[in-house]
Amino acid sequence: MSTRRLVSHLRQISLTCSTTEFYTTSTLRSTAKYVLYRQQATTLHAIRSFCVSAQWQSGHNKWSKIRHDKGKKDAQRSGVFSKITDQIIEYTKHQYSTTTIVHCCQKMSGMSGTSIENAVKRGQGLSITGKPLETLLIDGMTMHGVSFIIECMTDNKNRTLQDVRLIINKAGGKTTPVQFLFNKHPFMHLTGPEDLSPESQIAVLEDPVLTLPIEYVGLIPGEVSTWEARVEQTDSPLQIVEDMQKALPEGWSITKTGLKYYPSDHVQVEDDSEEGEGFRSFVEKLEDCNDVAEIYTNLRWSSYEAPTHEIVLTE
Repeated sequence: MSTRRLVSHLRQISLTCSTTEFYTTSTLRSTAKYVLYRQQATTLHAIRSFCVSAQWQSGHNKWSKIRHDKGKKDAQRSGVFSKITDQIIEYTKHQYSTTTIVHCCQKMSGMSGTSIENAVKRGQGLSITGKPLETLLIDGMTMHGVSFIIECMTDNKNRTLQDVRLIINKAGGKTTPVQFLFNKHPFMHLTGPEDLSPESQIAVLEDPVLTLPIEYVGLIPGEVSTWEARVEQTDSPLQIVEDMQKALPEGWSITKTGLKYYPSDHVQVEDDSEEGEGFRSFVEKLEDCNDVAEIYTNLRWSSYEAPTHEIVLTE
């Protein structure tokens, strides 16, 4: 109904009404426009609300590009610092000079002196506050059946246990004994000259490896000349490390030693599955926890490829 027709209709209504109130043409026209507005608002579409919040861009503005690039660089930088921190802890265990470690790492990586000193303290078995660190093992299973053992170094076991359990529960997992699914073995990393081919490195390692109680030696994925040697379960792992150091030829060194939980069997997970994404997120949250030192699992990705260069001494 047009405005003119509605005005005429309203005029007729006003003339037939018993009331004596006089309606002018302008009043009727305003009333007609209001009636039409309400009719359109209720029958055609809802009234749009007014919003002053900023719209999200689709990633084409300058800050978005900077933010994405910065995120990648920060992640790479964090990975480098994590590896250097592990090296500092290892060097500290072997009684290297604290001053030498701080000076060399600051020069090479740009890490702050505070971060390096905190890593040195962890290598000495001390927390940031100077309290002695204790080892805490938390084992459990994810909602998809992947078993894990989380090794923590902490000065407050109750706090760490609470923090780690919260991460496990949020990921849909639970704490339950699973250590019987793993075998605990000493290990050491052997690093040689990078100009040698893997076949030549195997030939060099065979003689010292055969004379010691070592079960397996394999090239670490992504490395060129660093091999992991799994030692048989023994009461004197330090003696084996000393014997290996003496048996290694010139140009080779032991860069890392410790104890590791090796799974007796594996659970395969698809790389691009929802289960795989959930597990990656779970591990990332654990790694963000300062007290978590190592994470051992029996997960094997579907894209896993068996090492092409290895020495298997026992089945």
